[in-house]
Amino acid sequence: MAQQDTPQPPVTFVNRFTVSGSPQEFESAFARVAAFMKEQPGIVGYTLSQDVKDPQRYVNIARWENAGALRAAVGHPDFRNHVEEMRQLARSESDLYAERHRYLDPAV
Repeated sequence: MAQQDTPQPPVTFVNRFTVSGSPQEFESAFARVAAFMKEQPGIVGYTLSQDVKDPQRYVNIARWENAGALRAAVGHPDFRNHVEEMRQLARSESDLYAERHRYLDPAV
């Protein structure tokens, strides 16, 4: 009997940044990485949000079709070149979450 592939659930990648220099420079570097990531198969969308109390802190929340798609994107040969600038501008901590509940207002 052939083994069936179990569909992988959507995942949410959460990356918290503490910027050591200019927030504007960090945002520009992030935009360049985001342009690369938007071209990768499996990305559903992302947000970059700045802490309202501390402008040196950011959070990036990216939704992916599944963990395999995210792994493939960060395993892409060009990924390291794209993120190197951001690594020089900020410290980051990241986690991956399986989606359980979701509400998105369709009017927004």
